[in-house]
Amino acid sequence: MLTYLDEKQEKVFTIMIKSTIDKDIFVILKERRLRITYPRIEILRVLKSTRNPVTVLEIHSKIRNKKIDLATVYRTINAFLEKQLVTDIDFKDEFKRYELTIDRDHHHHIVCKICGKIENIENCFTDKMVKEAEEKGYQEITHSLEFFGICEPCSNKKLH
Repeated sequence: MLTYLDEKQEKVFTIMIKSTIDKDIFVILKERRLRITYPRIEILRVLKSTRNPVTVLEIHSKIRNKKIDLATVYRTINAFLEKQLVTDIDFKDEFKRYELTIDRDHHHHIVCKICGKIENIENCFTDKMVKEAEEKGYQEITHSLEFFGICEPCSNKKLH
C-alpha cells in the first residue's frame, strides 16, 4: 500500500507517523486521492478527534501548528467536501459546521436553543421516506435532519 509514495510524500509521512491515528489519516487521504500535506494531516487529525460538528474557526483554533492560516483551512475543507470526506451541517445560525463522513454511523443532531450545546442523536427513522423517494425514481438520496430544543441544564436555569 505504501509503494506509490514519491520522495516528498514519504518524507512528510515519515515525519508525521507517530501514532495509529496518523496512519489512519494517511490511508484516508490516499484512498480519496488527496495529496498528503501537513495542513491536510493536521485538519483531518482535528476532525477525527472531535465527535460533534465544528466550524472552520474551531478547526483552526485546535490545530497544533499555528502557521496554518485560516485560508488554508477553508481550502482544505472545500477539498474534503469535494471528496465527500466531510459533510457540511447548517444549524440555521451564522456558521457552517463540518463533520467527518467516515468512521461514523449515520446520525443527526440536537442543538440547545439557549447555550448552543450540540449532541448526537444516533437513531434515524427516515428509511420509509428514502424508500418512497426511490420508488419515485430518485437516486443517490441524502437527507439532513436537525433538532432544536432546550437542554436539561438550561431548562433547570429557567426554572430558578
